[in-house]
Amino acid sequence: MEFSVKKYSWRELELLTDSFSEENFIGNVKHGKVYRGKTEQGQEVTVKIWFRFESKNRDVANRHANYSLTRLESECTFLTHPDGMNHPNLVKLIGYCCEVEDHHLGVVYDLRSKDTLLNLIGKDDLNWNQRMRLALTIARVLEYLHCHNPFYQLRFVHPALIMLDQDSNPVLFDFFMLSGGIVGDKQFVSYRDKSHLCYLPYIDVYFNGLGIWSPRSDQFSFAVVLIGLICKCAFSGENWKDETEEPLIWASEQYDMKLKSGFQPNDCHLVHESLMAEPGFHDLDGVALTKMIFHCMNFYSVKRPTMSQIVQCLQGLHVFNGNFGVVEGLLQGWDSYTYPGKKKSSKWKGCLKIACLGMKDDEIDQVNKKDAQQIKH
Repeated sequence: MEFSVKKYSWRELELLTDSFSEENFIGNVKHGKVYRGKTEQGQEVTVKIWFRFESKNRDVANRHANYSLTRLESECTFLTHPDGMNHPNLVKLIGYCCEVEDHHLGVVYDLRSKDTLLNLIGKDDLNWNQRMRLALTIARVLEYLHCHNPFYQLRFVHPALIMLDQDSNPVLFDFFMLSGGIVGDKQFVSYRDKSHLCYLPYIDVYFNGLGIWSPRSDQFSFAVVLIGLICKCAFSGENWKDETEEPLIWASEQYDMKLKSGFQPNDCHLVHESLMAEPGFHDLDGVALTKMIFHCMNFYSVKRPTMSQIVQCLQGLHVFNGNFGVVEGLLQGWDSYTYPGKKKSSKWKGCLKIACLGMKDDEIDQVNKKDAQQIKH
């Protein structure tokens, strides 16, 4: 495995990170860790390593070792290709480490890390304007990935895998479920292996329900990230195991409680109280974002908007353009959508309680079959 970037030894990674010191530790990724580092020349970098999975079962250990190696290879393939190099919010790869016998695997990024979005999303460090800029930028990255032919799909958008640089710009730095484009159709995680996933709340309910990926799975993950941005919360897989505590159910219950307390659909939203008091916030933006979230989390993925439509919606918010024309058009266009608190179909029990834009159950089934046919297994 050779790529057109520097090849590091494990010892060099140790020197960059002061032997992977606690002081340089930033956060965890799937089967790995992320650290701040510095070269001898004083360049600040970010180092990601994959650790050895310990198991008494040799087959299990070997499977995880091969999985990590595949992740490294796919990530380097993508980040050394123009598709991965030509977007400012996709991390820039300096080099990699691949010492297979000792299971020493890692990458070095040209990234001056501030912190992960996961570590900042619930804090007051990010104001309303910053959160909306983050949402728009992340949506544009996904739109960029989706515009290729064949298109790329992250399948897993999570705040732990989005780094903010020193200027608070979001940078996507982990691609462990990336599929499509130059890396091909990668089935890193099959339906049978879904129990091994961390942070299940960010995985598309379409996959959890049917065992197949939807062409619009990224929209679901993005919506969960957006809930976190406007509600100042993150959904940890370890604490969100119960079916009734899935992000969609949680958001639906929050919305329903507000309706019962006297809010009307045209002024009901999920934005955190502290953010509502900030300059730049307007209730209509909150309503539009809430509607878009529920639309993106529709179980029947063909009813979800495209990433281009999501970008258009975000760009039309009052916080960006100072008027309400685009937002009002969005609200009128989505008036037919059924939200919590209204009469709705719950045909797919245990996955969501949102109706599918007034479609009948047999119509839903037909549309869903057509959607499934678009997916390459």
